[in-house]
Amino acid sequence: MSATPRMRSGFPATPATAPRRQPVQETPTTVGSVSSAGDSTRSPTLPLAPENLTARSVAAEPVIPLTFLDAPQQRLYAVAVYVLLWAWKLYDWLQVVEDGDSSWWLFLKWIFIDFAFLFGLPELRIPWLELSQAVVTSIFTAHLMLNYMLMFNIPLPWQSWLLGLVKILYDRELSISEHSVKASSILNNHSLIMGRQVINILPEGSAVLNPEHMPYCLNPKSKTGAALPIYFNATVPAEIELIRIDLDTNKEETIKIPSRDVNRIAKLIRDQSADANTAGFSWQYPVKKPGVYRLGKVLDEYKLEVQRTAKDTYVVSCPRARIQTAQSPQRCIRDLSDLSLEVFGTPPLKIVYRRTINGKNDGFHFQSLQPDGFTSPLLQATSNAVSGGGQDFSWVRPSKVTVGLNESMTSSGVWEYSVEEVHDAFGNIAKYTEPGSEAEHVVTKSLTQSFAVKERPKVRLQGCDLRNPLKVAKGQPAKLPVTFGLAGDVSDTSHRVTWEFSPIDSLTNSGDHGDNISIGSHSAKNSRDRPLVSAPGLYTLKSVSSGSCEGEVDEPSSCLLLNPLEPHLSIRSEDIPDKCAGNSIGLRVHLDLVGTPPFTVRYQIISDGLLENQAHRVAGLRSQLELVPKRAGRHKYVFKSIDDAVYTGLPLGGEDKVLEQVVKPAASATIANQDRVINACLDSEVQVDVELSGDPPFNLEWETVHDGRRKTERATGIEKSRFKIKTATLTKGGEYILALSSVQDKRGCRTFLQDQLKISVRRQRPRGAFGLVEQKNSIMAVESDTALRLPLRLQGDAPWTISYRNLNESGEVLTKTATSANDYLLVRSRGVYEIVNVQDNQCPGSVDTAASNFHVDWFPRPRISLVETDSITPNHDVFIKKEVCEGDIDGFEVKLQGSPPYHVQYEVKHKSLQGSTSPSQRNFDAALTKAAISMDTTKAGDYTYRFFGLADNLYNSDKDFHPLVVQQRVNARPSATFSKPGQSFKYCMEEQEQEDKIPITLTGVAPFYVEVEIKHQSGSPPETYRIPSINSNSYGMPIPREHLRLGTQQLRLRKVRDARGCQQKYEIGAPSIQIQLFDAPSIYPLESREDFCVGERIAYTLSGTPPFNIAYDFNGHWNAKSQTTNFRRIAEKPGEFTITSISDKASECRAAVELHKTIHPLPRVQISRGKLSHVDIHEGNEVDILFEFWGTPPFEFTYTRSTNAKRTQRSVVLETRHDVSYEHSKVVKASQEGTYEVVAIKDKFCSFSTQQADQRDSR
Repeated sequence: MSATPRMRSGFPATPATAPRRQPVQETPTTVGSVSSAGDSTRSPTLPLAPENLTARSVAAEPVIPLTFLDAPQQRLYAVAVYVLLWAWKLYDWLQVVEDGDSSWWLFLKWIFIDFAFLFGLPELRIPWLELSQAVVTSIFTAHLMLNYMLMFNIPLPWQSWLLGLVKILYDRELSISEHSVKASSILNNHSLIMGRQVINILPEGSAVLNPEHMPYCLNPKSKTGAALPIYFNATVPAEIELIRIDLDTNKEETIKIPSRDVNRIAKLIRDQSADANTAGFSWQYPVKKPGVYRLGKVLDEYKLEVQRTAKDTYVVSCPRARIQTAQSPQRCIRDLSDLSLEVFGTPPLKIVYRRTINGKNDGFHFQSLQPDGFTSPLLQATSNAVSGGGQDFSWVRPSKVTVGLNESMTSSGVWEYSVEEVHDAFGNIAKYTEPGSEAEHVVTKSLTQSFAVKERPKVRLQGCDLRNPLKVAKGQPAKLPVTFGLAGDVSDTSHRVTWEFSPIDSLTNSGDHGDNISIGSHSAKNSRDRPLVSAPGLYTLKSVSSGSCEGEVDEPSSCLLLNPLEPHLSIRSEDIPDKCAGNSIGLRVHLDLVGTPPFTVRYQIISDGLLENQAHRVAGLRSQLELVPKRAGRHKYVFKSIDDAVYTGLPLGGEDKVLEQVVKPAASATIANQDRVINACLDSEVQVDVELSGDPPFNLEWETVHDGRRKTERATGIEKSRFKIKTATLTKGGEYILALSSVQDKRGCRTFLQDQLKISVRRQRPRGAFGLVEQKNSIMAVESDTALRLPLRLQGDAPWTISYRNLNESGEVLTKTATSANDYLLVRSRGVYEIVNVQDNQCPGSVDTAASNFHVDWFPRPRISLVETDSITPNHDVFIKKEVCEGDIDGFEVKLQGSPPYHVQYEVKHKSLQGSTSPSQRNFDAALTKAAISMDTTKAGDYTYRFFGLADNLYNSDKDFHPLVVQQRVNARPSATFSKPGQSFKYCMEEQEQEDKIPITLTGVAPFYVEVEIKHQSGSPPETYRIPSINSNSYGMPIPREHLRLGTQQLRLRKVRDARGCQQKYEIGAPSIQIQLFDAPSIYPLESREDFCVGERIAYTLSGTPPFNIAYDFNGHWNAKSQTTNFRRIAEKPGEFTITSISDKASECRAAVELHKTIHPLPRVQISRGKLSHVDIHEGNEVDILFEFWGTPPFEFTYTRSTNAKRTQRSVVLETRHDVSYEHSKVVKASQEGTYEVVAIKDKFCSFSTQQADQRDSR
């Protein structure tokens, strides 16, 4: 039993090996131990967590990552798969060799497997196996050739050598039960000789406490305690005493085992002694107190003291450990773990713990944990140090040792520490996780500690530094441009940021903080939450924290906030006088600004109760603004507010910000038309709009200039501000200039004007007409979907719009837009086309009546019809031609109308008798009005001749063409074929009970007449065998023996005729079969004896043509095959073996035989009922050894006596004896110590020896 109790917990089992780690930065220290003088033990260093290393970039990584399976292992697996495929392929080849046949299926299977493996291997991108396409193709070609030679059983130069090697490695052959067996497994059947008798001469009796020296510990939570084994050998105890030494006081305590327990032990020992196979007796004594236990005194049943050993057994408290819970489970990256492990047990101790970082497990351990100044005999060099040294057992007492884990947490995530095992000095192990146990996932608070390690935040200022200050309006808050960054999980970006602030007037000359510094802070809810500041001065970020993690401040970290001066506006104005009347026509305003440009000055214009808002933008600090109203009256200008780059909407006040003026503007006139060039048609009028300003009424003068002539016109008393000038009818083409001369308003001041525009007048009207085609206004064309192009002749400016109609149709007027003067009108129908109207891009035109019409007409289309005869019968839209036989010559004629030459297209659709349809397209050219069509009779079935295409010199196709259809049935020639063509039929010289008839399949209408030709291999003239009447389509043809000769002859079908009179003769390539006439095969045994043993081979020789089929009876009926003239089977089991018949492949004639053999079983022997029997006797006693036999008497057997086997020594044969038994059992007496076993057995027929079997096994 296991002496160390296993503690259940929820932590994973320790792996066999832990990955090697880098040394730690911190050294764990033991806490609470007293240092000793002159000797100190350094605690082992704590492994450091591996740094996050950047993986090396690889151009083409393997499909299976190297981190999952390294490159040598991937190559090993690839080679292993290749070797297994070759083993499989050789196995298939052996099956082909045994069958003596070829296999297309295996050949195709291995082509596919080799293709998949060879071309798929480079796709895995395994290092050193990235083969090029050319190499893979070459290897695949070689495999293809080998597959062909192997699967088609083509002899290879090394085939015999390979078969011999396979025979050695694959030692299997067919048994009588027709399945492969291993001959060595039949001959090496160790169950034939079973049992072994071991005789021990007992020494003096002894008693031993804890003979295996197992460690024991007591678990405080367990109520069962520990069970100490006491081993009794060759003795029956009558009194037992134990000595316990207390670990705390070193005092001895004598424990006397109660008499009832001793009596029960004695009874069990006596009961066990009755069984000769058992030696010694072990009894478990339960203890519940720790201490040092010894076997004090043991008396046997004769009150004599039994020999005993004085070794001590230490029972201590089971080692245990716990993790001192940390104050907080939160840590920041690069913080120290600051964790302690508390270990309790007998030192020196060893603790195994696991550290899991984001699911990645790493195993570590501390060993030689002991208090300072601790000494133990277990640490001394000699093996008897534990038992020596007097009675001081203070070193056995449990101690508590504290180990500090203080490592830097270099990666973020979840870090978990868990205790897995604790070992004490005696080898007691407390495992807190048993692999596969239900408690594997149970979390114990004292055995695990988890930390959530977070990333540290970073902050910096963006868009603001000492060179780019943050400008803010005085008294207005602004967001300090703090940028917050946090790697990893960003679900919570709340943080707290602090900064130093110095007012603007306390900064040093270098721009740094002065003596007046205040601290500010802001708690942000997320990364977009920024602090608001308004006081001018220098802000410098000092710290940032997110949760419990202090962060880092990156540059730039300082920002200068300034409050620029508010913008200010100064205005100076002066009048703008009129040169004629001397009145003011507007104001010229000078603007002087102070502030941060650019500026926006907003003002209002109030005129006659109307309010208009205006804005003036100034890029610098000075600007000039001219306010010139277009209407007379009182105008008021109020400057309302000013904006600059910092301030917005500052109101403007003061009397100088309001300007007033009474304005009487001078008279003026402008042309309102946006286009300065007006295009006009001949004989048209043009209107021009003029805008007038001033005090009405107005007098307006203008001039019209054309061909050097100037014409002045006047309009007076114009009361409105808008006037329309209308020109006279422009009867001449060319360019006209309309220029405004002067305008005069109510005050009488004349204002001279310079505004003008140009009027371009067409010199003639546009015209349209049809052109001529071959000097005619008509055309004859081929009817098609392609549009005809009727030529147009146009005059004017493009584009033109032509209205036309077809007089022969509905007369609907259509329009077309022409882009060139010689454009075309596209038409698709015949008739008389008339142009109705023409207009160019601007002006209406006229149509030339002499050329306004154009005639379009079509050429007639071709036609086809059938020349009717007596053999053609019309049936609705189809013509039926008289039926003919397959291969007959037939045809018909067609009549053609149109413009020769003709091109005729037709389809010949053949529908076979089985229902399949095969259309084919045909065509021919004809120069005359008649053409002859040859009908297809090469295949039987229904033929349909459908003429679907007719073209002549003018037309390629006719959309209204009505197809011409001719149908004819071609009756099939009768056929006769052998149902199994090319097959060789085998017949015996004497008729068998069941013989195959030669099946013939016939097609056509019954009854049939068939002629068969029989050609003998001997060279005699062929014979004709006639079958006059066959009334079905399937017929089994018997061949009378008088027409056959011994050997091979060929049967060929010569002629077949059906009831419709159609016949078919076979001259070349006629259906044929082979008929072979054979004698029956024979079989002869190689040995004349009839008695065989299991494991022997029964062999026969065969006469005939391989392969042979042998039928025999052996515990049932069996059929076996032999590819050679030898037939051999190994006798796997006993029974009666009788061969009943034989047939070969050439003749398949079965010969009845009666060859009988008897197979006897191998003899069997058992010693001691077939078991391993142990008997302990005293010197001078005897033991009966029972030998039991199975088989046919008499039995001869050989047995040996050898030394009893020990752990470090081999058994040596001391003597060999031979004996005979005429019965099935025999008893032999033995008194000498040793191991008795049978090595050979023989009965009347068979024998078996273990020595021969061992020799065969060694081979």
